[in-house]
Parts: sequence; structure tokens; C-alpha cells
Amino acid sequence: MTVPISDKRIEQRVIIRSARVILITDCTILLCTVVTSLAGARALGPAGRGDLLVIALWPLVIAMLAELGLTNAHRYWMAKEPERCSRLFSNAVIYTAIVGTISIALADVVVPHLVGQRSAQVMTLLRIYQINIPAALFLNLMRGLLEGTRRFGWAGMARLLTFVVQGTSFAVLWSLGNLTVSTATYTLICAQTASTLLATFAVWHQLRPRWQPSWTEFKNSMHYGLRDYPGCVADFTTLRLDQLMLGGVASSAAIGLYVIAVRLSEVTTYVAEALAGALMPEVAGARAGDQAESLLGRTLRLTLYTNVLVLIPLWLAAPLILRVLFGASFVPATGAFRWLLVAAVVWSAGTIVISGLQGFGYPGLSTIARFLSAAVTAPALLILLPRMGIEGAAIASLIGYSVMLVAAIIALVQRRQLGFWRYLRPQRHDIPIARLRALANLRWASARGIES
Repeated sequence: MTVPISDKRIEQRVIIRSARVILITDCTILLCTVVTSLAGARALGPAGRGDLLVIALWPLVIAMLAELGLTNAHRYWMAKEPERCSRLFSNAVIYTAIVGTISIALADVVVPHLVGQRSAQVMTLLRIYQINIPAALFLNLMRGLLEGTRRFGWAGMARLLTFVVQGTSFAVLWSLGNLTVSTATYTLICAQTASTLLATFAVWHQLRPRWQPSWTEFKNSMHYGLRDYPGCVADFTTLRLDQLMLGGVASSAAIGLYVIAVRLSEVTTYVAEALAGALMPEVAGARAGDQAESLLGRTLRLTLYTNVLVLIPLWLAAPLILRVLFGASFVPATGAFRWLLVAAVVWSAGTIVISGLQGFGYPGLSTIARFLSAAVTAPALLILLPRMGIEGAAIASLIGYSVMLVAAIIALVQRRQLGFWRYLRPQRHDIPIARLRALANLRWASARGIES
């Protein structure tokens, strides 16, 4: 059955609009993160920045583990059958109340043993911050409901509000000379609470759920969520295992240096994330296999071109960037920052290939690639971290991302029975030279006209 051209264009416009919303949200979050990082680094220094990461990281990890894949289950079922909304919402409230309370109790027992030797103040703030676990869990479940019904604007605002509150509050506290580890921790709690309340309001305002808990619905959601859960855990492990292990064995100053290097290097990944989010449905919806493969190959190559062009000046200017933005005390993070820039290029390419595998209908292969990455990252960290410090952690991340990229490409080539260079070989149509030349000529002619 052929799909009318008008329907294809409508679908493409919807996908492009969704990708644009995601990218705008990510760029705004990036701006807020830069403000937060600048204020935090200037006020707290490497040691204080490291203490704040130790306090804030583990509750988010526990909230992610406690989801059991239900966020993606909400996205899936709301996209297919929006009438499930009341049952999913009611179950989310009950689930958060029960599992969130249990998670706080477990975190209070376990987490203090995972963060190494810290000051009494840090340990107290760590326990206080665990109150964020239910809020983070419920926020993700509400975002699943909104994104499943394509309310990307509301979901983006709920996600964005956390970073807006953080950035604004950090800037104000810094200007007043009151930004400390304690005030920063309480600011993060307020930001998470505000974001969760906005997401809850958005669900109520847009979807109008009623109180209708359902055990059958919960079992159905868990059946989907648990199948997706391993891939989510593998993704998070690959991205954050370095920081988790640093939190247990490294000094607060070393952690602070590393987290700044991570935040700066992640600037180069936002375009790839937006492209990957838009690519998967395009590949899945392509009627011709050659068209989908061409789209994937071109997206992969453009991602590599863009990241390499950004990598070179950032690599050369790394010590200057750290000194100007964060102060001389953060210049020792230069080596880790440079390794992480290379890792970001590899991760961006891997994300595109993973999205292509999912679009072609091979989610299991994408999960295997991510698991292989996590399986390699863990021993690499154990070997390199004690010997090389934060640079070793950065190299371990690069190794893990490289394994993910190679495994994903091998799976793609074998399944699609195409040559390796089919995806990587540069092609003339990758960059529209003729269009760029015409645009340049038009601007030159316009300039001459103005001069005349």
C-alpha cells in the first residue's frame, strides 16, 4: 500500500518539529548548565564542586534504577492507546509512593558506604538530598505520559525548569557571596520539586486523568518496561560509571576537576542527540530500504564531520577555555577534557548507529552493543583509574564508547548485508556544495548592490 505524498510530508513535519523542540530544549539546558557550572566552579572550587557531585549523583541513579523501565512503557502505551492515561497515572502515583519510600530507606543504608571518606557536612547533605528520589522518579513517569502523547513542549518545559531554577539561583547566590555546598544542595532540591510539580500540572491540564488504579495495567506496563530496562541501565552505566567510581575512590578536588571536563565535553553531543531522536522514526518509516540506509549513512557522516570540526579548536584551546571560564584551579583538568572530547565524537557516532539499528527493527542488537560497552568500561576504569586518575577515567570512557560504536556498526553491516565503507565513505552529496556556492554568490551580489 502506497502512502500519499501529503501524509509523508505531514509525518516529516511532525518529526522535524519534535526534533526542533528537543534541540531547543537541550540548547537552553546547555546554557543553564554553563551558568550553573561557571557559578559553581568559581564559588566552590574543585573540592566543593566534587562534594556537590557526590551529594547529587546517587539519588538520581537510584531513581533511574527504581523506574524498572516504566517511563518508556508509559511512552509506548500512551502513543498506542491514550485511553490508558487514567490507569497509568494512578499506578504511577501509587508506585512512586511505595517504591520511592523504599528507595529512600535503602539509599540511607547503602549510599554512605559508596562515596568514600567525606566530611560530616557532606554526609549530612547526602542524606537530606535523598528526599529527591521520589520527585525524580515521578517526574520521569509524568514525562513518559506527556511524550507518549507528543506533548514534547510540556515535557521539555518540565525538564527545562530544573536547569532554569538551578542556573538562576546559582548566579544570584554567587553574586551575593552565598553560594556554598549547602545552599547549592537546597537549590537542587527546590529545582527538582518545581520541575515535578510542573510535569504533574501538565499531565492534569493536558490529559485530564481520573483516579483509576489497575493491577492488570501495572503488570502490562512492567512486562514492557522490564524488557527495555537492561538497555537503559547499560546506557546509564556507560555514561556515568566513571563518575560513580570516582565518587568512591577519588578526592573531592579530583571529582570536581573531572565533572567540569565532562560538562564541557558534552557540549559537542547535543546535535547528535537531536539527530538520533529524529532519525529513528525516519528510518522505521522509510518504505525503501536503500532510502533508509542512505539517510542513516549521511546522518552518520555529517555527525562525524561536525564533531571533528568542533573537536580541533576545542582540543587546541582546552587549557585557555578552562582558565578563562573556571579559573586557574581547573586547568589540571585539561588532559581529561581532551580525552573526553575525542570520546564525545565516538559516542555521537555510536548514538546515530544505535538509532539506526532501532529504526531497522533490531532493538536487541542495540542493547547488546550498549551492554558490551558497559562490560568493557567497568574493568577499564578499575585498571586505569588508580594509575592515571581522572585522565584514566576519560580514557576508559573512550574505550567503552569505541566498543559500542564498533559493535553497533558490525551488527548493522551484518544484518543489512552491506559493506562497512557504505556508511563511512564520504560522498559528494553529503555537503550541498552547489547550494552553498549559490548562497555565497547571492550574498556577494547583495553586498555589491548595497555598495553601489
